[in-house]
Amino acid sequence: MDFSSFCPHCKTYQEFTLNTYQDKPCVHCNKNLFPNATDLFKSSFEFNQCPHCGAAHIYRQKDFNRKLGIALLFIGIGLSFFTYGISLLVVTIVDWLLYKRVGEVGCCYLCESQFRNSPQVKALEIFDLELYDYYQNIKK
Repeated sequence: MDFSSFCPHCKTYQEFTLNTYQDKPCVHCNKNLFPNATDLFKSSFEFNQCPHCGAAHIYRQKDFNRKLGIALLFIGIGLSFFTYGISLLVVTIVDWLLYKRVGEVGCCYLCESQFRNSPQVKALEIFDLELYDYYQNIKK
């Protein structure tokens, strides 16, 4: 499983791969990055809560760079004046092919940690805007 997030203490970005569970200290402040890891997470990387912040909900989404997706859209729109809309069709097809090809990533609503390359990600619920709003109000 690949993990990426910001350290809650020193705010430095952390990214590493875990093959088996181990307490992982931050490279800068040396504090544990998984203080809320449950026994289920330690044994099989199953998510019943976020091991990083302890939030009860984690969602799954496509692991696609959003900036690249928006750039493709603007390129298609910009070229549509010269191609009479055919570029929008091409961008739609490219987007659909990329959608089918990329994997999924688990994300925490509260701390926005990302969990990649884990078979447990497929069992997570998809993004829920109501839960997202709830966790955004907790942050404030």
